[in-house]
Amino acid sequence: MKLKWVVLCIAFFLATAAPQAGAQAERTLAGEWIITSSPINGETTSRMGNSLGFPDRDMVFEQVGDLRNGVVLREDVGANVRPLGSWRVMGNRFSTAFQLWCPDANGPCGSVIMRGQFLSDDSVKGTMTVFFDQADATRPTGYDTWVFAFRGSRKAGGNN
Repeated sequence: MKLKWVVLCIAFFLATAAPQAGAQAERTLAGEWIITSSPINGETTSRMGNSLGFPDRDMVFEQVGDLRNGVVLREDVGANVRPLGSWRVMGNRFSTAFQLWCPDANGPCGSVIMRGQFLSDDSVKGTMTVFFDQADATRPTGYDTWVFAFRGSRKAGGNN
């Protein structure tokens, strides 16, 4: 009986004395970010000549409960132009999806998918793919696509 008690005490001691992994807070995109894009393989436009026409974008991500929205601030074309998107985080990785703002109904529209990783709580990198709503039989999707790299930094005070 005494031996069982000693073994039980040792087991309890080892269980409580073992180093505990601290719960790591989940990363979040919530806040305001400056995202800078750069060409991959020198491709400054899509194969069909489409472009987003920018190297830098101011993006704001918010989370209200389970709802995760994002907007791209397009001050270059008007204060009311804010393409809407959504986002998710999976550990150290994230993805977003946005619809492009399409001022010309006759021109190609489309969507942007961003996939990346956190370098720190306030720094990200990854790739973006734009799917333009313009046929391109040479692409597996059947649409004109353009892939480029991005890096981003959370704006100071831009953490929600």
